[in-house]
Amino acid sequence: MKLLQNHPWINSTNAVLTLLGIFIMYGTVSFLVGDRFTEIENSTRDKIEAQEVLLTTIADATAKNGADVVTDSIVKDCPIAQRIQFDTLLDGLDGGLSSTQLIELERLFGRCGAFFSERKLVMVSRLSREVEIYKEYIIQLGAILNQDTFKEYSVEDWEELADFEKNRSVLSAELVTLQDDIITQLLAGRAIDSTEITNILVAVNEVQYSLDVANRQVAEVRSRLTSS
Repeated sequence: MKLLQNHPWINSTNAVLTLLGIFIMYGTVSFLVGDRFTEIENSTRDKIEAQEVLLTTIADATAKNGADVVTDSIVKDCPIAQRIQFDTLLDGLDGGLSSTQLIELERLFGRCGAFFSERKLVMVSRLSREVEIYKEYIIQLGAILNQDTFKEYSVEDWEELADFEKNRSVLSAELVTLQDDIITQLLAGRAIDSTEITNILVAVNEVQYSLDVANRQVAEVRSRLTSS
């Protein structure tokens, strides 16, 4: 029995079979692991593609100062009759309004004045959040591929767009506040050419200039994203 166990042919065969088994097992495991990584990669790319579609939809609506269904369900405008009356009075502010009209404008301002600004804020918040989710998917894909995928998927451009839109939202809110300040000063008996109102109008012009700059910045980033 001892002679049989020490036979060189038996030992060589066992060694070959053992090595063959190891190679087969290694190949099987490698295949399964590789197949699993491919599955995860494809799933992540699908998520990225879907997220990109969502981002584009939100970005398009935000750029036009519009809203999607989700935001419309959160931020409600005042009734249409009040909206028409408010816009009419606001347009007539430069030409001068009676005390009764100013009181009515102030009343309607609380209901209608901040609607577009508030809707913009919600849309920008949604855009920023969805950009973060998009970024997380890109990071996950980069980890799977062991490479930097930020440039390929324009992550920095999306982040920059969200920042510029956030700036536009802040500036829009400032305009609403300044409009309210003008109405308050007029109700207090200040003339349209008074120092108080003149100072407010200077601030309005500054904010509008900043908005023009922000609009151009948004347009430039959107152009890059569209062409990428």
